Amino acid sequence: MKAACMAVALAIAAPLVQAAEWRVGAGVFMLSGIDLHASVRPENSRWQFGVRALRYTEEWQTGTGTLIGETTTTKIGPQVNYLFSPESRGSWYLGVSVMKWIQEEGSSRTGTKGKDQTTAPFFGGGYSGRLGKAGYYNLGMFFSPATLSTQTADTAEETTGADVQVQLGFAF
Repeated sequence: MKAACMAVALAIAAPLVQAAEWRVGAGVFMLSGIDLHASVRPENSRWQFGVRALRYTEEWQTGTGTLIGETTTTKIGPQVNYLFSPESRGSWYLGVSVMKWIQEEGSSRTGTKGKDQTTAPFFGGGYSGRLGKAGYYNLGMFFSPATLSTQTADTAEETTGADVQVQLGFAF
């Protein structure tokens, strides 16, 4: 039984090892955190399989510049894209991802914290293309029907599921 499971796993992994393209990139949209993306597209396939992880913090201030709180957002999960023109240097795509989405809010004034999390689907698309021989860029927008709500003693936030993707990276 164990040998059969290994054989199936190798049969699934073989096309990925012989991929037409591997990509590793970092997001440039959120300068207050980290946005990493890795993907693979099998040879002669319109499908691109990847994983994305991002974490960023937003600070909230009064009109006079006093910090009243900050919100940290974390998303991580797999993503699958369907490329319309995989043979060209750039292609429009449609995609879906399932993200573990966590939002934590903290009040600077009272020290209270609020947290909410969910695992939700995100649907969207964008455009991705090559930069020279070894680079790529990706511009995308994904949306989820999910919302997260956090609350502290003096702040409250409800966030809708929008996910902007702007990445630069290496393709090989």
